[in-house]
Amino acid sequence: MNPRTYQAASMSEALAAVKRELGRDAVILQTRRLRKGALMGLIGGRRVWEVTAVDHLNVPPRLRGEYVPAPRIEPAPAEEPAKAPLPVETTLGKQVGEIHRLVQALMERQAAADGGAAALPAPLAELRDLLLDQDVDEDLADEILDHLHRSAEGYDELDGETLRQRLGDLVADRIRVADPAGPRNGRRARVIALIGPTGVGKTTTIAKLAANYKLRENLSVGLVTIDTYRIAAVDQLRTYSQIIEVPLKVASGSGELHQAIHSFSDCDVVLIDTAGRSQNDNSRLDELAGFLSAAGADEVHLVISAGAAKASIRGVMERFGSLGADRILLTKLDEAGTFGTILNVARRSALSFVTHGQNVPDDIAPADPELLAQRIVQGGCYVA
Repeated sequence: MNPRTYQAASMSEALAAVKRELGRDAVILQTRRLRKGALMGLIGGRRVWEVTAVDHLNVPPRLRGEYVPAPRIEPAPAEEPAKAPLPVETTLGKQVGEIHRLVQALMERQAAADGGAAALPAPLAELRDLLLDQDVDEDLADEILDHLHRSAEGYDELDGETLRQRLGDLVADRIRVADPAGPRNGRRARVIALIGPTGVGKTTTIAKLAANYKLRENLSVGLVTIDTYRIAAVDQLRTYSQIIEVPLKVASGSGELHQAIHSFSDCDVVLIDTAGRSQNDNSRLDELAGFLSAAGADEVHLVISAGAAKASIRGVMERFGSLGADRILLTKLDEAGTFGTILNVARRSALSFVTHGQNVPDDIAPADPELLAQRIVQGGCYVA
């Protein structure tokens, strides 16, 4: 045997290369998924299929189905009993059978490690690869493709674009969105707070929301910031408030925050900007919890950058979710290399808005499941 290894973006492409170069009698020895060009084999790179195969196994004619007379075995003399040696064909047959069992066991283990991907037909396996390349959680990708497998009759006869459209519909069904801000809560303004880690763009985002509520929805708006840790953030928000002619108040404690909100009781909407906190800083998060309690917010939007690492996002959602965040606002979709984060977070909490640039009041839009699903399935840059 002279094993050869082939790599391709999908299993079907790798098998086609094996068949093209080694012929129809080629024997698959091993298949596996790996990241090519990844740092230490783990970070970055792109996912590829690797197949190891040989052109044939040295099986004697008898084992290939052709008749070969069994060799004559002379009986040993009675006074010297002895075992007849096994025919060469039988010995090789056992070896080939053992190789076959080993290969089957290896492929079964690989299929289990790949979440059952090897059981998917080639067109659907490629769509699974697409979702994984977009950084969709693997169990979620398997769930979606399993649904598509069971529902898409005649998928092998469908063109790729039709299959992608069906995949897009299934993805859209799994993107939950929050209802837009409702009317005033009785005589009280509707209070909306933005919370989240540092560097996700909360201040710019709250300016976009204020401008849209006032200029496009004709609502009266009040702004409150409790981000007194960064003087630049207060100055930035004050500049925005002057441009769009929205009143701004700065609160340095829970009492001042409560008074500021009360002073805006005649407004339709009060937006609260908060300082970024690390999900690992328990003391600052406890302080933030006190502010939110004093605010009595009707909506608490957890602001997350679409380009953040998956592990970081999980930690942020778990820690900030305990503070009462009831919806997700995704920022910086224009900077994201992949869009699987949209689906990963939407399975845990409803999406409210997405932002895709720095322009105020533009570059923000309510979360749209169909449009977001298209970004995941089609890839490319985000365009609202």
